[in-house]
Amino acid sequence: MLESLLIRDETQFIAVGDVFTVILCVMLISLFTITYVSKDKVFRMFQAMIGLLMIASWSDLLWHSLIIQGNSSDTLIYIIHFVFRMAILAILYIFSCYTIELMYLEARPRKASYTYINIGLVLFISTEIITAVTGTGFHRIDAVYFTEGYSIFRLAFIYYIGHCIYLLIRYRKRMVTKIAMCIVAVFLLCFLIYAVQMRHGQNSYTVITLTLPIIAVMYLLHSNPYEKSTGAVGESGFDHRIREAYSRKQELILMCLRVQGFENTNSFTPAMRLEIFRYFKNIKKGVLFRVNGRLVMVFPKDLNPDYKNVVQKLCDAFDVLFEKFSYDFKAMFLVSEEFLNKDNLYPLLYDFMESRVPYNTYYWLKDSDISDFKMQQYVISQLEDIAEKEDLDDERVIPYSQPVFNVSTQSYDTAEALMRLELPETGLIYPDQFIPLAEKYNYIHSLSIIILNKTCKMIKKYLKEGRKLERISVNFSMQELRDDNFAKDIIDVIEKNDIPYSMIAIELTESQNDEDFELVKSRIEELKTYGIKFYLDDFGTGYSNFDRIMELPFDIIKFDRSLVIESAKDESSAYMVNTFAGMFKNLKYRVLYEGIEDTHDESRCIEMHAEFLQGYKYSRPIKMEELDKFLSA
Repeated sequence: MLESLLIRDETQFIAVGDVFTVILCVMLISLFTITYVSKDKVFRMFQAMIGLLMIASWSDLLWHSLIIQGNSSDTLIYIIHFVFRMAILAILYIFSCYTIELMYLEARPRKASYTYINIGLVLFISTEIITAVTGTGFHRIDAVYFTEGYSIFRLAFIYYIGHCIYLLIRYRKRMVTKIAMCIVAVFLLCFLIYAVQMRHGQNSYTVITLTLPIIAVMYLLHSNPYEKSTGAVGESGFDHRIREAYSRKQELILMCLRVQGFENTNSFTPAMRLEIFRYFKNIKKGVLFRVNGRLVMVFPKDLNPDYKNVVQKLCDAFDVLFEKFSYDFKAMFLVSEEFLNKDNLYPLLYDFMESRVPYNTYYWLKDSDISDFKMQQYVISQLEDIAEKEDLDDERVIPYSQPVFNVSTQSYDTAEALMRLELPETGLIYPDQFIPLAEKYNYIHSLSIIILNKTCKMIKKYLKEGRKLERISVNFSMQELRDDNFAKDIIDVIEKNDIPYSMIAIELTESQNDEDFELVKSRIEELKTYGIKFYLDDFGTGYSNFDRIMELPFDIIKFDRSLVIESAKDESSAYMVNTFAGMFKNLKYRVLYEGIEDTHDESRCIEMHAEFLQGYKYSRPIKMEELDKFLSA
């Protein structure tokens, strides 16, 4: 279509739009220089658009001013006008690419979107070139006037901005809906401004219509506000910084500071804030982050070759600081490692080291610390893999057992099932190394069900061999009982192996939680209807509520090793333990003492109403297939 004429009259062109855009771009560049932003691929697109906005604004100002002057070369005007159009087209194209990356599209819609915008780019550039060569585009029509001629620039504007709006609406569930709708609203405002200026034969505000969505995106997606108290950047900024270091293979120095009682920003007093800011602000290219309630200073090693002196000065300063304010602290230092950078494992590393580093200590992480942490992460990854595969015969989970001596029959007819992990890279792993991790990351039930399945298989094998075996107990945690499918999972495994329900016992540890009490009671009552036995494990450790224990239909009470030790101290202690055991026996519970190590322990516990004994005197934990050595034929 033939667009409006441009005449040598300043009233038809208003420079304020382009001038304001230049000012905004300078402001954005300044903000990026003094604030922390993650310079990833998407942000590089953002930077390119700002640079192109500057080019578009200056070229728009320049070719209009050359026309108004009236004595400039037409060739120069044509070239600058073409640069203006190409800069605008490039902004539209990059913004479409940016939106595609922002939505994390799958392969098919991603490929389709890039095909769409690439076809448009070829079409619009070709059209601009053809119309310029043929003289049907922007050209002079007489000594005074220029015309835009035949141009599809308006179509390009609609083509790309419309595509961005489509993606934001079509895939709005891939990002926070409010953010997506806010960006769409800004795009619609740009459409309105562009339409109004075209209606009045203007193009003075074309560049600024593209500036508005860039500012909106910067505020919504690329702003990393500093804490006003410490100057620290948020956790997402820390993650971006570490991943950036990984991609650049850059070594960093990290200092993690934990101040007791200062897990949130509101805890800092004004004086403390000033001191913290003072100590961190002068580290070259250093950025302070807040990560899980800790302050983490990160600075590049190559720009701070004397980093050990920097760290020493920080330590000296902190000595004065914490003595002045009387706060307990712990500070950890390390040089970054590639495997830590790859998945940003530092928050997990700091959690891992928390119990190892005492308060009021400056601690450089050792190779052994990193090695132990690697081991932990490997174990967690194996636990995750075991849980995901749901293989009840997983070879990495090894069933162990400890035989239990029956005082009345003078034989071994019961046992406790235990477990070990045998992992490809580490070999045998003991429960104290993996049970807490399995419970923390919610993998414990997968392990328990695998051990239950393998225990049932061994019971079936021993029954076929004619061995005398009453039952084997399997440990379950309170965490597992909270699962609605707990009882069903156990019944399914027992039925699958076709053994009597009574040959399985479940060991539970008492919980202090009121809700857990009701839950345990209902689970026990449900499973006891099948004939499954229940043990109360670790009686005598920590909290014990006799009223609650009496309400729960346990079959056997396991006295912890600590009570066995206590009973050997003096007559009063022995009387106390004996009284507990006698009370349980009178209430029809059976008593099992664990941790029996010698003949003195054995005889003393038998006198204290023991019906079952378990401990190293009889056997250490053994592989379950070796249990037949203790079972009568």
